[in-house]
Amino acid sequence: MGQAVYLGLCLLGCLIFNPLVKGDTNDTVAAKSPCPEGVLFYRSNCYEYFSSAIPWHSAEEECQNLEEGGHLATIEGSVEANLLASYLRRRSGGSSVWTGLHAVSYRRGLRWGWSSGAPYDSRASFWNGWRPSQYSAECVSFSPSGSPRWNQYDCTVCLPYVCKYRAFY
Repeated sequence: MGQAVYLGLCLLGCLIFNPLVKGDTNDTVAAKSPCPEGVLFYRSNCYEYFSSAIPWHSAEEECQNLEEGGHLATIEGSVEANLLASYLRRRSGGSSVWTGLHAVSYRRGLRWGWSSGAPYDSRASFWNGWRPSQYSAECVSFSPSGSPRWNQYDCTVCLPYVCKYRAFY
């Protein structure tokens, strides 16, 4: 029993003091992070906030130009949403930012999807208390203040944005 407790405490110490643990931002330990300074690292990806307010399509283009495989951020679960919300509250003061979620018109309404091509799972969503529109092709922002929430806007609205790209190793 004593050995198990000792091993558990050792592992906990490694998690606390290891700057490469998922969810870490390299604000404090830049030398060991695979992301640029001030950028969130989570699950082998970097999440980088940009304060310039631009339309959704321009933001997606900027993310693609930033790094190979870069896109506006996908948010695929509550852990990712909460880590990103915490990061954005420190960086943006809680203002909404563009994400990669957008709607494309099809014959029978809209199809929601991520700009990265990742599948959209409506079960892992953070809509602001309502279902997304099925009638107008729009884009989605992420509000990090309070509980993380998605909001639907016309894609021409100018907002800051957050890019997601593979970490450097």
